[in-house]
Amino acid sequence: MQIEKGTKVRLKTFSGTLIPKKGIDPCNNYWKLIGEKGEVIDDKLYNTRVLVLFEKDLDPFEVANHNPTINSLWILPTDLELDN
Repeated sequence: MQIEKGTKVRLKTFSGTLIPKKGIDPCNNYWKLIGEKGEVIDDKLYNTRVLVLFEKDLDPFEVANHNPTINSLWILPTDLELDN
């Protein structure tokens, strides 16, 4: 699958898994976002990741969200599927 800027995606896993490790800090529990939709806004593969702008506000999920573009996270392309 080609992940380019402008591609509509859905998070299918996080770090290759469906569930977090036990004892993970709640602000790092990005697995809560599995199933959420977004759009790739930067495909430069920063540390092998692409920047996904999620459709929903990430604050209610209570996850760390400190990128310059609010509601965006650097995600592994293998954790994404096309959102048709």
